[in-house]
Amino acid sequence: MEEQTTANQQLENEMELVERAKTNDQAFEILYNFYFPKIYRYLFKRIGHAQATEDLTSITFMKVFCNLKKYKHQGYTFGAWVYKIATNNLIDYYRQSGRRQEVDIEQVSEIESNGPSPSESMQNIEEQKFVKFILEKLPKRYKEVLYLKFFAEMSNQEIAGTLKISTNNAGVLLYRALKNFQKIYQKYEK
Repeated sequence: MEEQTTANQQLENEMELVERAKTNDQAFEILYNFYFPKIYRYLFKRIGHAQATEDLTSITFMKVFCNLKKYKHQGYTFGAWVYKIATNNLIDYYRQSGRRQEVDIEQVSEIESNGPSPSESMQNIEEQKFVKFILEKLPKRYKEVLYLKFFAEMSNQEIAGTLKISTNNAGVLLYRALKNFQKIYQKYEK
């Protein structure tokens, strides 16, 4: 826990840490430890396959490490740059895989006696499928902004950096995406 607090405190001066990371492996490790779980979650929500997610996350951080010396702050956070690399890797993955859906056997969880009942588990699965169904009905730009906001847990400023738009535009895009999601949800609601 103390290590996480230190990482958060050091990330308050993220730009300074990024500059140090260009020549200091320990500084890079702090950035890596902070962003790795976020990038992994973001990619896993989009792919749904543990092995492919691990591969893409590794590729993302390899590219971050290799291109770190070229990174320059241009009004967007370092995190937005990392997410942009992850998003580009995801696009390449979908191009190569032909958008086929794979299900990882590791995703299937065993039912525990103190966990949700089988009917509650089925209801949760159905709700998740319904949300994914609706997300697939959205235009690509709306889908992307919703994934960044709710699965990658990015701020509007980070979304703006990732999508290379203004923060205000990111807020407007998010609002429109949510309205569109709501409209489709109501149309298909059981």
